[in-house]
Amino acid sequence: MHQATEIRLSTDSSDIDNLSASPPPSPKFLNWLPAVEWCIIAILAVAFVGLTLVPGWRHLKSEFPDYYLAAELYHQGTPLDRVYEWTWFQRQNDHLGVLEGLVSFAPNPPTSILPLLPLTRLKPLAAKRVWIVSNLVLLALSLFTLRYTTLLGWRRLILITLLCTLPLRVDFMFARYYVLILFLICAAYYVSYRNRHWAAGVVWSAAAAMKLFPAICVILFIRKRNWRALTGFVIGAMTLVAISIGLFGAEVHQVFVREVLPQASRGDWLGPYYLSQNSFITLWSHLFLMEPELNPTPLINSSVLYALATATTVAALVFGFLISAKSDNTSHAEALRWAALLPLMLLLSTYASADHSCLLIFTAIVGFDALLAIGNFKTAFTLLVLYVIAAAPIPLRMTDWFPHRLIAISALYTLLLYSLWDDAAKRQARRWWAIGVIAVMVLAIHNYHLANRTEDFSRRLQTGSNGYRFANPVPVANGVAFTEMEIDKYRPILLTNGAANDMSLPGDALSVAGSRSSDLLYSELAGQRSQLVKIPTAGVSETITEGQDPALSPNGKWLVFIREEQGIRTGWLLATDSPGATQLVLPKTYQPLDVTVTNDGDVIAAAGSVSDPHFLLVRRETPEVTQLSDFRAPIRYPAISPDGKRLAFSRRERGSWHLFARTLGTGSEQQLTHTPCNAISPSWADNHTLLYATDCGRGVGLSAIARVVLPD
Repeated sequence: MHQATEIRLSTDSSDIDNLSASPPPSPKFLNWLPAVEWCIIAILAVAFVGLTLVPGWRHLKSEFPDYYLAAELYHQGTPLDRVYEWTWFQRQNDHLGVLEGLVSFAPNPPTSILPLLPLTRLKPLAAKRVWIVSNLVLLALSLFTLRYTTLLGWRRLILITLLCTLPLRVDFMFARYYVLILFLICAAYYVSYRNRHWAAGVVWSAAAAMKLFPAICVILFIRKRNWRALTGFVIGAMTLVAISIGLFGAEVHQVFVREVLPQASRGDWLGPYYLSQNSFITLWSHLFLMEPELNPTPLINSSVLYALATATTVAALVFGFLISAKSDNTSHAEALRWAALLPLMLLLSTYASADHSCLLIFTAIVGFDALLAIGNFKTAFTLLVLYVIAAAPIPLRMTDWFPHRLIAISALYTLLLYSLWDDAAKRQARRWWAIGVIAVMVLAIHNYHLANRTEDFSRRLQTGSNGYRFANPVPVANGVAFTEMEIDKYRPILLTNGAANDMSLPGDALSVAGSRSSDLLYSELAGQRSQLVKIPTAGVSETITEGQDPALSPNGKWLVFIREEQGIRTGWLLATDSPGATQLVLPKTYQPLDVTVTNDGDVIAAAGSVSDPHFLLVRRETPEVTQLSDFRAPIRYPAISPDGKRLAFSRRERGSWHLFARTLGTGSEQQLTHTPCNAISPSWADNHTLLYATDCGRGVGLSAIARVVLPD
């Protein structure tokens, strides 16, 4: 790193850095510059307090409850194995009363729960306030470490930090993790500066445990052959994962690795086409991938162009960094490589919200300091301009068509790589080009798995609504019913003759049950407890019993449902003409997840562990429970056809839930979906037609409703 004997522009925080090499600034300007900078700091500080800290302090509504709720569930002894299921997580929120609104934990890794565990003894708002104060302390400590690894004075450090206006506001308002990650990266840089590379790797692993993208740091460790840092990272990561598994159990980690991570890593997450996400994945998706509702008119609808553009972008970003990482081993070059590593992380991320750019505080300070030290004054101030653009708030509507952060961060990254570029880098580039071309081809072939992503687009039902998520479709006598996730609640919707009718209830309607032979709709209404209510097409709803995830027999005579208490699940059956007489059909030893019921009252359930469920059969006339071992697991979401001859279900293969239909008499199965996304919650509109929820092209769990006709 920087040596004390190196010639620097400033050696004391009170000195004024030269702004250019020639001509020098006038003395009058130098006298006024500190006062101007302090005025800017004061204005930014007042704005930060008034527009960020005060409203963040007063209101809970943010993403903080997502982490808090997961930690509180652990504190209460509730297993976290279903934490990635949207409706299950929302149900726990409603039961505990954490937040009036929507919550979701995906796609965060289970290790991200760890920092919130000490705060669950506080009420949610009090816990958020403690987190805000902690973030202020962490931000100050970040600047403290940078003060000792750069020669910038406190005034410049504070000014550059407060220029990160929008990212800091979002992070503190919503009480997210990016200031914590910033601190960990600054701490890693500090210990690396002191040649404690093993400790630097350990600290990097803690940052990767909060959000996975900091794990990209291993590219630098491997390229620089810094095996001590790499060893520290691996040991630290293994230790944190072991602690997480010990606390939260192996199940939630298996679900994350098998189901959430594969799809989220492809960019199938919130807003996969919105340019406001400011990632290359969303940019190329917006330009080249069609989705009937979210992106109906791309520039060119071509999976080939998407695969090539994504592969070329990733290869260019990574190989540009690799080529520059070895060309110069001076302390200033090392600082520039660390500064370039963070924009590389952001550019490789599948999505990048505004507060991700909090990490650019490190890049701006370390990069600016290193560029000044080697005399690249114009480049240093250009870097600051790009940093300010990346962190600047712009009108919300403009972000829908102009990804300014993506452009600014890309330019900033290119600028840093250009500063590292020399004759040695040019020679390496000539040697690496063949490897780069091969990498593009391999990545393009891998990305081309999206070629059949349009498989169910022609099957989609037009809901006529702007909800985020449509799920749990069921037939009713006069149409199709399903649940819709809006901006602040879940509600039941009845689709009749193409018109969507809101059947709102005073709470979250997390699931519905219906039958073509009945004009009644049954729904789970979540509050402090989950109640099953009967909703006539005209009239007032009626509470039946306590329960969740109901399913109605095709003839409308039997209702089967689940009751859950702190993760302990049981299955229950009742006759719709005598709702007071509930019958326990699956005790807690079986742990049912999803249920269906035949016209005779026989129950088929997906049960067992969330990561590897299997099917059980319960005959109504006897208490005997039989495992259907001829069904290959893991399987969920059973649905029996009206004639009882077919069973629809979903099976997980290669990280995605695919829809199947099985003829019970012959055992023959037909796979109905093949795209690497999720098709779940089937129900039979008739003996040949299935309704189901699909998130293909929409983001993990943010499903639409589809219909498929099966051959005889």
